[in-house]
Amino acid sequence: MAYRFVCSHCGKSFELDTPAAKECPFCYWSSTVKREDGDPSQKKKGPAASKFSPPVKDPGVKKDISGRSLGYLLRIVLILLVLAGIAVAGFWVYKKLPVSSPKGESFTIQFPKTEKASLKSPAVASGVAALSPEDKEALYKEMTLPSERVPDASEQEILNRAVRLETGWVEKVPSASWTAEQYTRLIEDQERFYKMPFPRSYKKKLQELFKTQYLAGVEAFTKGDLLAARDLWVGSLAIPLYSEDLRKHRAVALTMLRPFINDTLAKIRAMNQSLVDKGKRAQEEALSAEYQNLSALIAQKQWAGALAAIASLTPRVTQLQQSSKIREAPPSYPASFGNVDQDIQRALMDLMATNPSTLADLQPLQQDLVEKKEVLETFTEDYLKGVMTTYQNAMALIHVQKWGEAIQAFESMAGPRELQEDAARKVAILKKIGQSSIAS
Repeated sequence: MAYRFVCSHCGKSFELDTPAAKECPFCYWSSTVKREDGDPSQKKKGPAASKFSPPVKDPGVKKDISGRSLGYLLRIVLILLVLAGIAVAGFWVYKKLPVSSPKGESFTIQFPKTEKASLKSPAVASGVAALSPEDKEALYKEMTLPSERVPDASEQEILNRAVRLETGWVEKVPSASWTAEQYTRLIEDQERFYKMPFPRSYKKKLQELFKTQYLAGVEAFTKGDLLAARDLWVGSLAIPLYSEDLRKHRAVALTMLRPFINDTLAKIRAMNQSLVDKGKRAQEEALSAEYQNLSALIAQKQWAGALAAIASLTPRVTQLQQSSKIREAPPSYPASFGNVDQDIQRALMDLMATNPSTLADLQPLQQDLVEKKEVLETFTEDYLKGVMTTYQNAMALIHVQKWGEAIQAFESMAGPRELQEDAARKVAILKKIGQSSIAS
């Protein structure tokens, strides 16, 4: 069974299969839907209901537009217009953007001139424009070096410095040499002390041995013949036998002559050490002579010759320092060694073990050679050409405004002091340019 309804809001009629309607299917209002057939409440109200109802339009017209439907339509149109405006603005911004690279590089948005003028901060000077006139002049001013450079005060001080070699070797005996009178007095004192006088013939043998061996050794030492002095002093220890009984000989003669024997052993030990050191002392003296020659070359401003002298001196100093750590044995004893008492022979053999040679402190000399070489190199023609090439390349980087590369080039420069000072001044100015660029 179909029930008929009418909507007092839109005036349209409709039918439903249910006896009650929740809302109008045309305007979707619920409070204005009424039954037209068979609803007792509708029949009772009769004219009163129709009195407040709007006039019913023709139900055959399906597309009449009410006031509320028109409001919905206007909202939809407004939303479409907003979306269209956003799309147009997005397309305009896209046209203004530069094409992004496939590598993902960043891009910038370019605003119209009117907008850019409003956003731009006050202009700040950057780059070379930010420099003072004095800095600009110092930056672009290129130095030149004279063909014959003169050492400055600090360089001249290094070149004039003279290191003194103070050797640790001393060519002297540990005590004064005996004289014939002292030797004779020693024998007399010992005879009185031990109350045992030597026979006259034996004392004559002792004095003859002292004269031919010991005093001859003193004379050789005075002349600088260390080996001859040592060998003669060894011969002076071949004390003639006091008795055929060896024990009596040692108990009497060697005991009474012990002060002389011990002093002579000390002299032989000093000679053994000096003989070992003699070769190294000769090398040290040669180094000293060559060092003096270096000073003469510097005084004559012969820079190339002075550098060659340093190149020769440096390895020789190192070699001498290393060789001083090696123990060396002195020359063998002479044939007279066989005539010496065996107890004294053992003492003489112990004296063959010498100590390592004592050299002069060569560290100051090595340091002086290094410093002189550093200064002298700055005077050679090849060195100056290389330094000026580096300097000119750095200046070229300034002219093409490659500030960072120019800073690195100037900071790596070596050479004369005036060139290094100019490079440091230019580095400071270039860093100002970098700071002004960041600030802008």
